Amino acid sequence: MQQQPSVRPAHTALVVMGVSGSGKSDISQAVATALGWRHIEADHFHPAENVARMRAGIPLSDADRRQWLDALCEQMQAAQAAGEGFVLACSALKGAYRERLRGAVAGLQFAHLHIDHATALQRVGARPGHFMPTSLVDSQFATLESPADEPLVQVLDARQSRQALVEQITAWVRRDLPETDAGDAAGILETEIDSANQEAQLGAEPIYEGRVARLFDRLTDGLMAALMAFMVVAVFANVVLRYVFGTGWPGAEELSRLAFVWLVFVGVASSMRRGELMTFRMIRDRFPVLAQRLLDSLSWILVAGASLLSAWGAWNQVQFGWGNVSTVVGYPVVLAMFPVLASMLVLAILAFVQLINLWRRIPERSLNRALAE
Repeated sequence: MQQQPSVRPAHTALVVMGVSGSGKSDISQAVATALGWRHIEADHFHPAENVARMRAGIPLSDADRRQWLDALCEQMQAAQAAGEGFVLACSALKGAYRERLRGAVAGLQFAHLHIDHATALQRVGARPGHFMPTSLVDSQFATLESPADEPLVQVLDARQSRQALVEQITAWVRRDLPETDAGDAAGILETEIDSANQEAQLGAEPIYEGRVARLFDRLTDGLMAALMAFMVVAVFANVVLRYVFGTGWPGAEELSRLAFVWLVFVGVASSMRRGELMTFRMIRDRFPVLAQRLLDSLSWILVAGASLLSAWGAWNQVQFGWGNVSTVVGYPVVLAMFPVLASMLVLAILAFVQLINLWRRIPERSLNRALAE
């Protein structure tokens, strides 16, 4: 049965569309965060049969997509019924699919992330664990019907930086919003985009920016480079000495293990600060905005608690092993626990900072609306 379009005012409903590999999931999430709107990931609403077909490299037919499109229409209408704007990440390849979505929500806008075949193929091949194989990229391009001549459509070059795409889409969406809505969106956009890490695609965003963060990055980058260089030199020198001169360096293996421990824990702290740790949001993104904030808060509280617990354990190990030395080189074994202690303390601090950021960045109007649901 054809659903009646929502009467919600236009320009609070957006679909970020494109073929697989265009970046629509990442960009749509960033746009939704910038605007304070609900994010809907279309991939989460495919029936199990569709996912199985795609994993097997079988393109979906129009009939396969019918139930999926119905579910997306329900999600969009639910968001608007709750008084929320939304950003839907959806391929929406055919004009008929887009018309189906437009039939459910009046004034629906589309931002088309246009990308060339070679770049899409490269990106899809680099995605770990996604059900869309590279073999279906060709069928995506064959199915795609350009929306360029349709109303309320913005076409963008998907090869641009994440920041540039988010800024262009958000400015376009805000063009006819009431002044109060546009002001809120502009404030959130400035906060989110200024702190975005354009190079990292696995995580969400850097946790902290500023002079201290830049100094921290330089120190950790330099330390990791030095540790890596030492490991390479130590192992290479030991191999040469052993097989060329028949001697070897007895402490090379022991010191390399120590350097590796330092490298791992320094890298963990550095990656978390930059937002480069992998995150999984499949379940979290199904909840309303306020519930997402609460789940995020709980996650960061658990991260902080686990980090402090690990730091406490590392401190106990430092006290216990203060008088012990390694077998070959004779360095104090507590040197292996210092990076654990320091890294866990940094992780706990960053988790608390992110916990504060979660509630500072949500627009007051959106928070009040979410509390009223």
